Amino acid sequence: MMDTGGLSLDQAPPIDIPARFFLTAPLFAIAAGLLLAWQGPTLLVSRWMPGALAATHLIAIGYLGLIMCGALLQMLPVVAGAPVPAVRLVGTLTHLLLTGGAAALLLGGVSTGLGFLVFVVPVTIALAGARGVPGTLLALRTAAISLVVTVILGLLLVAVVLGWIRLPDVARTVDVHAAWGLMGWVGLLVMGVAIQVLPMFYVTPAYPTPIRRWLAPVLLIGITGASVAWLFGDERLGRMLFGAAGLGFVGFAVMTLVLIRRRQRPRLDPTLIHWWSAMLSIGMAAVAWAFAAPPTLVGVLLLVGLGVGLPAGMLFKIMPFLTWFHLQHRQLAARRFDLRIPHMGSLLSIPLAQAQVGLHLLALGLLCGSVFVPALARPAGLVLALSSALLLGLLIGVARTYRRIDARLALTDDAACV
Repeated sequence: MMDTGGLSLDQAPPIDIPARFFLTAPLFAIAAGLLLAWQGPTLLVSRWMPGALAATHLIAIGYLGLIMCGALLQMLPVVAGAPVPAVRLVGTLTHLLLTGGAAALLLGGVSTGLGFLVFVVPVTIALAGARGVPGTLLALRTAAISLVVTVILGLLLVAVVLGWIRLPDVARTVDVHAAWGLMGWVGLLVMGVAIQVLPMFYVTPAYPTPIRRWLAPVLLIGITGASVAWLFGDERLGRMLFGAAGLGFVGFAVMTLVLIRRRQRPRLDPTLIHWWSAMLSIGMAAVAWAFAAPPTLVGVLLLVGLGVGLPAGMLFKIMPFLTWFHLQHRQLAARRFDLRIPHMGSLLSIPLAQAQVGLHLLALGLLCGSVFVPALARPAGLVLALSSALLLGLLIGVARTYRRIDARLALTDDAACV
């Protein structure tokens, strides 16, 4: 059984709010894959290539950004008992602005910034008064701070490109922007989600107290110190502090793998393979960075191995859970106990989910290989697009099931009003 103790399920927002984020996000991963298949090896020549920047932001903003924002709008009321003010308006504006911003890297810079601003202000208000699992709240709060810094740095870089301002070291600012985005926003948010989700969905032991209480704020301090050192030209100190923060994330990844191994439910779940590959990708990225491997390899491991794979695995759990939960509430309200609500385990095709995992791992392997063998770039892009399309198809299937059963329950409500 899933452990939902301590959750404020009655405060969950309407299902269409997070669902619109989750259903839109795979479109951007598909676009990134098709862009890679079109441009081929030239996209991976350097991270400064326009195609590489576009693909990076399609994944970082269009895919990751949408999924993370949708997940937070869902999690804060349920996990922390902190509903986001005006959640429907916030969700609608954030979704529209981020979708538009991700679709146009340069022209969409302002749209992206506004989208995150619309999102982060009410989320910060919600987090300020939140209660719940301290470890999760700490990680979510540090992730929110990281998002603000990431957006500010991103807008500065857009202003540089447009010629509005000048920075003394644009390349270093880009590095710091990427570090705050990947390590701060993505890394710390993954940490907060894992602390809550692993024990709930997989019945694992809780993370050790020092990790839950201290790791997120210590990592935030480390990222801040490294960024300041880099921006002021102290390469050695910055690299040491970033390396220490990287080791902290590697330690978290190792502990996550240990807890998964100790789970009470031994059944092999396709989502677990996403967790394993994501945690291993963190470790491999840290090793690649330490040994001065090409930056594109580190980017592939973090953006695709962690940033594409883990959210896909989580959506395999989150969408069926939300569907089952909301239909249960609708059934109770309609008093239609003769209507069978599908169990969340039956809402998603396991063979197709396994196929999606396999395609993702193949895409990741081809992408890593393409850093050294450029001819692999085009097939890597096609497989990435295919795996993301399959993810989208699975999520659409769950959404259609919800709409079909919800329509039958609505008929009961209408009949009762007559």
